[in-house]
Amino acid sequence: MKTYINKIHYSNKLIFKQYVAKILLMGCTPFYTVANSFRMLLYKYNILKTHKLPAYVISIGNLTTGGTGKTPLTIAIANYIKEKLHKNVVVLSRGYGGSLSSKDVNIISNGKNILFSSKEAGDEPYLIASKTDFTPVITGSSRIKSGLFAINDFNADILLLDDGYQHIKLYRDLNILVIDAEKKFGNSLLLPAGPLREPLSMINRADKIILIDKNPNNPEKTEDIQKFADYLKNKFNKPVFMCNFKYGDIYNIKNGEILANSTQDDENQKIANYDKEGHDWGQYGQRHHVAAFAGIAHPEPFYNYLSQSGYNLVMTEDFTDHYMYSSQDILRIVNQAKNLGATAIITTEKDCVKLIDIIKDLDLEIPIFALKLEVDLDLDGLLGLWNNDTKNDEDTRC
Repeated sequence: MKTYINKIHYSNKLIFKQYVAKILLMGCTPFYTVANSFRMLLYKYNILKTHKLPAYVISIGNLTTGGTGKTPLTIAIANYIKEKLHKNVVVLSRGYGGSLSSKDVNIISNGKNILFSSKEAGDEPYLIASKTDFTPVITGSSRIKSGLFAINDFNADILLLDDGYQHIKLYRDLNILVIDAEKKFGNSLLLPAGPLREPLSMINRADKIILIDKNPNNPEKTEDIQKFADYLKNKFNKPVFMCNFKYGDIYNIKNGEILANSTQDDENQKIANYDKEGHDWGQYGQRHHVAAFAGIAHPEPFYNYLSQSGYNLVMTEDFTDHYMYSSQDILRIVNQAKNLGATAIITTEKDCVKLIDIIKDLDLEIPIFALKLEVDLDLDGLLGLWNNDTKNDEDTRC
């Protein structure tokens, strides 16, 4: 159902059934609009209060449902604050998809150890905890309670609010809006007919905007993305930063071995294609067939990157965002991939954290790899002067 709705939200070409469904959903949109507007009025007239905490609050969020790339961006910003600004930063997340009670303050990581599994914590908080250094990660629906805990117990200087653009209850000193540079705002309709959580006018709440390009190697999109960046800057008078996805190694989830790609020479491939047990996964080069699967909101850039990197995708399978895999899911995928001639299976790092405990005891005929993902962003320009004047209109776009 989520995949079907996603097509209605973002596709320019709808088949008749999808068009009819869109019309029906548009009938529900006014109710969502009224509810959202009423909520904003309550905050505007101080009937609902915004609370300020004794720490610097940075919010990272978006206007649309689904993935814009907030998680790798949160990881990059958290590491930058800790390593370059030398401040105590704590990440606050709602913990969507985790089994822990959202009413509680859950310490997913104390900065040294991860205290819960990905199933308990949620895939995104667990991934953030696993890829940040000495940075506590806390989940809970009340960011105020989580924030006070972070200040009192972890001496937090900075609270990094993951997916917090709509969490108006907590005052933020720096409000960062993240936008998918290619998908933009989809059909520009509010939920449920479109992907917008709020009207486009709410872009005005942002202090800075980050455009994330998930397909940076596509020159055909460069001019369109630049025009969109100029439009946002001129219409809303906000600094706009360009951010590119940066894909790294593809590593074996079980043993960390790096998967060779078709551009490497034969000798390097021969060395890389043997795992620690001596199994040869060496059908590479022109014969390198792989399967891929992902449980993320928008998997197309992931698949596109694999194809552009020389891998022959014999099979792809999409799961809903935050999908919790079972051993039966994995065994079925491996069996299908084997029947199609795949020699490796590749997934995302967000999915990887949910697979570690599942596959450790499985004897798989085909190894499963994860694609490392980082972001390329001018963090100096975005955050370097955070404690001086972050709410200015200076053009700092890189």
